[in-house]
Amino acid sequence: MYMVYYLIFNLVFVCLVLFIYLLTNDMRKTHARHLMKITKKFKILLDNCSEENDYQVPSRKIKSLKRTINLESFFAALKRMDKDKQTHIIFNNKESIIRLVQNENNKTIHAYFAYMLKDVDLFEQRGGGYGPLMLQFLFENSIYARENALKAIYSFGDEKLVADAFRKLSSQGIPHNEKLLSDGLLMFKGDVPALAKLLMVQYDSLLECYKNSLINYLNYKTIDDYDERLIEDVSRDDISVDTACCIIRKLNKKKSERNLSILLELIRRFKEGGHWEPVSIAVKGLGHYDDNDEVKELLKKEVVSRNWYIRKNAAESLAKIGVTDDDLNDIYSQNDKYANDAIKYAVGRM
Repeated sequence: MYMVYYLIFNLVFVCLVLFIYLLTNDMRKTHARHLMKITKKFKILLDNCSEENDYQVPSRKIKSLKRTINLESFFAALKRMDKDKQTHIIFNNKESIIRLVQNENNKTIHAYFAYMLKDVDLFEQRGGGYGPLMLQFLFENSIYARENALKAIYSFGDEKLVADAFRKLSSQGIPHNEKLLSDGLLMFKGDVPALAKLLMVQYDSLLECYKNSLINYLNYKTIDDYDERLIEDVSRDDISVDTACCIIRKLNKKKSERNLSILLELIRRFKEGGHWEPVSIAVKGLGHYDDNDEVKELLKKEVVSRNWYIRKNAAESLAKIGVTDDDLNDIYSQNDKYANDAIKYAVGRM
């Protein structure tokens, strides 16, 4: 009897899942058809916008953008325009569009509007007046609105606007995903040195996520002008492990006697503090120093570390700077199976 109930339950469950799939699939198809139909109407409307009528869109059509599907259709039609016309339409109608979006409390509209705005070329207009609106969206209780507003701000190419966004978010204690911030800064289309300078001015006041994304940005863009400030920061005893890791990655990029001295000191300090992450990253950076006996001896000690990441990175750095038979014998003599495997694997890959 139990098996009969079990089979009936499973049959009902499968039928229910199938019904939901068919229903949602039909809704998706209906939405796609509806979207295409509205997009065609917007396309005809936008085709009639020209220099003669100052690229103005009728106010009733602007007001209709408070519906999500209309906003989606409007931007879909706008994308079919050439870049120059896109810019004229979105720029010349900014007052009515901004007024509409500001008065609309739908966070989905805000997030989607910011998402679409980043793909409109407003670089020469430095955002075309949409910057203050995007700054407002940063403080919405929606990660999508904040992330899309930041992407729009990066696309505008206005370094002052980006610095303003980081400053305001930090002052309000609003964190954001560090990876998204780092990737977002790389999308910035404007003056990179000017952006770096403005952000470094407020370095001390930034929340950790914004500070770390800035350090990563300096690293990716190979900007070394602020290394002294970063070294000063990483030398503090109260620096966070995550920020220290970002700075160490930056120091790893540039081989110098000064950077080597700092890396060796950081390895000692963080080992004593029991933090393996900065140690493993610093050890990886030692692979640049192939002419230093002190470095080689340190790596030979770290290759027998109990931490897998430190051991792996030490083995890779050793293989990179070159090991002799005597070096290998020194490592093998410690009878550490894992260290032996690590160095054999690293050397075999070279």
